[in-house]
Amino acid sequence: MTFLISVLLVATLVAGVPRPKRQRELLIETGKFHRDEITARRGQVWLGLYVNGREAVLRYSKIQVRTVFDDVTDYGADTKTGKGVSVRGPRKPVLLLRPGAGLVPGSVISVFNQRHPNFERTLEKVPIHLQLGKRSYVLKVVSPDKQPSQCREHAFPRNARLVLASGKSSQTLYTLGDCGNEPYWYLVWAGDLDRDGKLDLYVNVTQHYDVSERRLFLSARAKKGRLVKEVAAFVTGGC
Repeated sequence: MTFLISVLLVATLVAGVPRPKRQRELLIETGKFHRDEITARRGQVWLGLYVNGREAVLRYSKIQVRTVFDDVTDYGADTKTGKGVSVRGPRKPVLLLRPGAGLVPGSVISVFNQRHPNFERTLEKVPIHLQLGKRSYVLKVVSPDKQPSQCREHAFPRNARLVLASGKSSQTLYTLGDCGNEPYWYLVWAGDLDRDGKLDLYVNVTQHYDVSERRLFLSARAKKGRLVKEVAAFVTGGC
């Protein structure tokens, strides 16, 4: 079965803020989320990416999904509609993938890991240079226009593009809609998840300050002439 994107962002206006709707996920993370953002169930076994410095491993992990208090939607001590996702053990995975995606347990190469955003090194401010084996890559934000029009509130040019380049190859991974609404983009993890000797990426590409978008790109799924292919996304809302 083709490894398709499992999470679609459907914009519904709740007090003027787009809220994501969720279908059966291929990709999730640990943490607390709104009820409709998690369909995974307690006791399911997912494939977790665990990173410790330069060492990384994919291993099967039984997830726990429990009902928790949602700070945004719940009112009163007895109301709990949120969902908390966790795994046993002291270390949290960077991401969790539903089995059957063509990835297998074992050690993987990790060349970059940033679990939490470093706002001094977001992608609109500095490009990220990466090295995997003998091949060099750069992940950067570029303008689609020869004379870029800068957004007032932040460092993005209008309709900015997130581009991955290596040698003579270049690929647009994501595009900002106009100026977005307080967007922030940063690299979460990079390495060789599918073990094909080429770079894979897990990036945060948020268009709206209240919606988090994390997208996974794998090189083994890329079409001819492309560097990677987006295979899954994890989209969650705030308030």
